[in-house]
Amino acid sequence: MTATGHVLVVEDDPNVLDITSYMLELEGYDVLTAMNANEALTLLAVHPEVSLVLTDVNMPGDMDGIGLVSELRRQGNPVSCVVVSGDALQAAERLSELGKAGEPGKLGKLGKPAAFLAKPYDRRSLLKAVDDAIPH
Repeated sequence: MTATGHVLVVEDDPNVLDITSYMLELEGYDVLTAMNANEALTLLAVHPEVSLVLTDVNMPGDMDGIGLVSELRRQGNPVSCVVVSGDALQAAERLSELGKAGEPGKLGKLGKPAAFLAKPYDRRSLLKAVDDAIPH
């Protein structure tokens, strides 16, 4: 069964970006890529068909992955998000705080700001996280 949907992968490590994008494309997803949060926001402004943002937490620039999710929610963008990090505890705490600070109805279809995927991840866990988070 081939997956469908448009995914934006936001990752500053070119190797991880390439491998992740490739795994998603093999499954049938249309994939866009960005190296930081500002690039991601620019792409999302011109690609409203994106239904999922998969973002690393730690990225260079003035906004990390959780800041990106927060900005999307502030803008009222309903895109589903999966946040990826090697530091599960810190990411979970920050996502929890984001969920408490958000307005009801602006946190996505599940009532939370983003799903979480721990690094390192394999193909199976990546595809499950994306499939669970993408609207069907």
